[in-house]
Amino acid sequence: MTIKTIIAAIALEHGEQQVARRAIRLAAAHGAKLVLAHAIESLPESDPGLPTPANEKAIASMLEAEAIASLRQLAERAAVQVEVEVECGKADQLIERLIRDHAADLLVIGPGRPQNLRERIFGSTADRVVRVGLCPVLVVKRATDEPYRRVIAAVDFSPMSFAAAQTAAQIAPPARLELIHAFEIPHTFEQAMLKVGTSQAELDRYREAKAQTAYAELRSVRADLAVAGKIRVVRGDPATALVRVARSGRADLIALGIQGKNAVSRLILGSVARRVLAASSCDVLLAGGAMSRD
Repeated sequence: MTIKTIIAAIALEHGEQQVARRAIRLAAAHGAKLVLAHAIESLPESDPGLPTPANEKAIASMLEAEAIASLRQLAERAAVQVEVEVECGKADQLIERLIRDHAADLLVIGPGRPQNLRERIFGSTADRVVRVGLCPVLVVKRATDEPYRRVIAAVDFSPMSFAAAQTAAQIAPPARLELIHAFEIPHTFEQAMLKVGTSQAELDRYREAKAQTAYAELRSVRADLAVAGKIRVVRGDPATALVRVARSGRADLIALGIQGKNAVSRLILGSVARRVLAASSCDVLLAGGAMSRD
């Protein structure tokens, strides 16, 4: 994967300068073109009683001009090729169009803030764009100009998790990349094994065999990625394990693979990704495209 074009979605009203700074740093590091985008969603309702010349079109034009000026100010010191795109309308629709039009390799966006009940249930702009899966999405949560130094990639051995790990290695090649796999033997399954006569020693050996198999798989993934990072296998619920890592402060970036197997999962961002996004104090990379290891 080569990063040639980056889209940065900037919610100016939320003061997301850190999103622009991270996108500019990545564009400079990869020699990529950068598109700074902003959608004006908070247009006033149509009101025939508005005094002249304060009509809806004039207000929209003024808001667009102000947004363009703000984005250009963010980009004025960037030593990269920058384009500015501002439109009135839904942010996710603008972002999806720009990703397609520019064949973007990466979207950089803030975590967003739910504005109403529907967004609290179905997710913010970041959630909606991630579910479409047009390109990897980097959700910027930290206000820092420092490069990524330690990256953790969650690997569940799905093609999507391989793609997320590969993208993380590509985004931050100098960083230390740790591959982590969390596995859990459900308590009810363990109890059933004991009830049918399995000894505790046999159960422990089964659990250890599962862990050793995971280690072998992680070593294979690490070899495919051609990185020298650490590997780790942890027991427990994957979401809980990753949230613990996210809260530990030991990572600058956590990479996750996501997928939508049916209509419902495409509507609701996966629970593991959502919990990590909510709990993490570091940036989160979400990749939905599948990468083959063949």
